[in-house]
Amino acid sequence: MAQEGILVAGIWFLLLTTIMATYRVMVGPTLPDRVVGLNTVTTKVVVMTAVLAVLWEEWYLIDAAIVLLMVNSVSGLLLAKYLERRGRRA
Repeated sequence: MAQEGILVAGIWFLLLTTIMATYRVMVGPTLPDRVVGLNTVTTKVVVMTAVLAVLWEEWYLIDAAIVLLMVNSVSGLLLAKYLERRGRRA
């Protein structure tokens, strides 16, 4: 029972920091700041999904978290490549 409380507290902490990172995505002064913020938000969502899968014993959520993590990785690489090419033109 105490372990569940720790996991729930972790979820709340991750949710709070996700909201803070979302602010960085929306307001971020530069495009790279926004990309890093979006990557951070997605990673936190993956961790929350994995923790909820353990809490609820719904193991298919682990599969969803893994797929989201792969999409996050590929999109991060694509955005980095876009920013690199954009930097050469400027």
